[in-house]
Amino acid sequence: MAGRDPLLGGTVCARARAWASLRLDDELSVLEEELLERHLGACEACRLVEAGMRSTATALRAAPFEQPSRRVAVPAARRAPFSIGRRRTAVVAAAALVLGSVVGSLLERPSQPTPATPGQVSLLSRDVNLQLDLPRRPPTTPAPVPSTPPNPPEGVI
Repeated sequence: MAGRDPLLGGTVCARARAWASLRLDDELSVLEEELLERHLGACEACRLVEAGMRSTATALRAAPFEQPSRRVAVPAARRAPFSIGRRRTAVVAAAALVLGSVVGSLLERPSQPTPATPGQVSLLSRDVNLQLDLPRRPPTTPAPVPSTPPNPPEGVI
């Protein structure tokens, strides 16, 4: 059954070996398990690789946990110093931004105030004015609410 797998683009043996690794962790579907068993029945090389994986996993799982002989301390990350040159550059850049925004706001102001146009302010105000001009229907009177609730059916308390 060795050869190229037309669906995955790799060899069938490579796929079977990946599935053998997944089977050690119980991560195979029933279909993949069956396909792997069929391949292992026909391919001696993959059967040997699967047996080696199984023995290695069994040995690792059976080994006792090791405790370190001394405590391992991870050093804290040091911050890079913010040099005086970088501080000066940051202050100059901030001052340039402030100066640019002040000058830009002064140049954007119109020299004369623009006269306000009377009438329509926006499309929304036009729609509201049109709705106010529509004819109105007289309000309907609501149905009267009974003052006492109806009697319950016979036999119900």
